[in-house]
Amino acid sequence: MGQRWAVVLAAGEGKRMHSQLPKVLHPLCGRPMLDYILHSAAAAACEVIVVIGRGAAQVKAAMGPRWRYVLQERQLGTGDALMQALPLLPEEGQLLVLCGDTPLLGEAQLKGLLEAHGSNAATIMTAVLPDPTGYGRIIKDSAGRVSRIVEERDASPSQKQVSEVNAGTYCFDLALLRRFLPRISADNSQGEFYLTDVISLLTENGHQVGTYQLGDYRIGLGINNRAQLAEAAAVLRGRINRQLMLQGVTMIDPDSVYIDYGVRIGADTVIWPQTVIEGDTEIGKSCTIGPGSHLKNARLGDHVVLRQSVVENCVLEDGAVIGPFAILRQNSGPA
Repeated sequence: MGQRWAVVLAAGEGKRMHSQLPKVLHPLCGRPMLDYILHSAAAAACEVIVVIGRGAAQVKAAMGPRWRYVLQERQLGTGDALMQALPLLPEEGQLLVLCGDTPLLGEAQLKGLLEAHGSNAATIMTAVLPDPTGYGRIIKDSAGRVSRIVEERDASPSQKQVSEVNAGTYCFDLALLRRFLPRISADNSQGEFYLTDVISLLTENGHQVGTYQLGDYRIGLGINNRAQLAEAAAVLRGRINRQLMLQGVTMIDPDSVYIDYGVRIGADTVIWPQTVIEGDTEIGKSCTIGPGSHLKNARLGDHVVLRQSVVENCVLEDGAVIGPFAILRQNSGPA
């Protein structure tokens, strides 16, 4: 573990989000998307370095002092971003390279990537897409060995038929990365340094590059716009709701219940449709919540009944019956 590091690339401008907020700080189920991948990386590596760029001060303030940060002053591509982190990395070992906009990647997927890596020079996380348009294709030789990654704009008609794509997450041999990363060029239409060019350099020099293919292609793909943000949120909500149900919570219609990450709910509580539960909320045992209720930063005891009401920053004692159509906020009574 002491020789495994992680670099999270979080410097992108996120132009397609059309937002003043840095892309990696957009919230998903109550947490900035960057927070998810940082904690997954921390479970797999001894230290995590975050490459920041646009909104650097905001990102550091939001993520806090736990992480090491390095600034990419100009957004010159993923290869350039990783080069900013090289001075902070050891001479050898394993390096995970992740993207700050992949919040669905968890410890299980990173463990699978590391197991597949073995003694490879590099291992690429990949996904097979029903429609790979827009993604870099994984090109393999006749023996099934990775030869390079070809971007959509550079792909031939036959290469565009390849459905296995680069998910943007890698494991590198650090000693080899140090040799080959400085050799990549910005001689391309975008004038940027692409990390994917390292793969070609490695294979051309006789080093083995492997792949780790995700079982669910949605997990590894980055969030670039608000539509993808909503898709990722739906996946995360499904995980949250399923885990709560496995712990003894009943949801009449899980698809219509919106619960933030970290919410605690006791066994035998029933959640009715069109209920939103946000922030630092804890609900006791054997409660009935909803339909049509909204809780935020609330504390509910056991056997509470809350129908078609709003509760914010309040404590409800055991056995309380609220609603319908009540609004309870801190230092206020029913409205």
